[in-house]
Amino acid sequence: MKKDIEIDIVDKDDFLEKYNEEKVSGALIEYIINQTKLIRKKERIRLVINKKCELDYNCVKMIKDGLKDEYNKSIRTRDDNNIRQLFFFILGIIFIFLSILIKEESIWKEILLITGWVPIWEMIEVELFPDVEGRKRRNIIRKLLNSDMVEKIAELKESKKASIKI
Repeated sequence: MKKDIEIDIVDKDDFLEKYNEEKVSGALIEYIINQTKLIRKKERIRLVINKKCELDYNCVKMIKDGLKDEYNKSIRTRDDNNIRQLFFFILGIIFIFLSILIKEESIWKEILLITGWVPIWEMIEVELFPDVEGRKRRNIIRKLLNSDMVEKIAELKESKKASIKI
């Protein structure tokens, strides 16, 4: 069973970025992703783009490019989180190693040990929580990129029709 996500483009400003007319609007991409979250995993998606204004753009290609940009942004965020994890791990190991070097029991040994465990727990937290949302987002974008996209030209407003006939 296919679920349709319908997008009505009434004005050029609904579709394009405000300051860059070569990119699709970020708000439109977010809308598409949020609508896809409501669809079950096994259901197929069809994206229907209803053009209700005159646009000289290939809407399907531009939306696919916008989705690819979002996917790449999510990948970059994941890579940044991996670097943060490595940094926290190395920092934690250094402090734990320094605490091991202190032979006698003292407050400094305990401080170094605790200071070493905090970044290690932070590394685990960075792995578990932010990447779950990122993985879900990447799966949704992959599903959208593999879905059918149809571009329809809707009837223009009556006033435009009348002016065209004259």
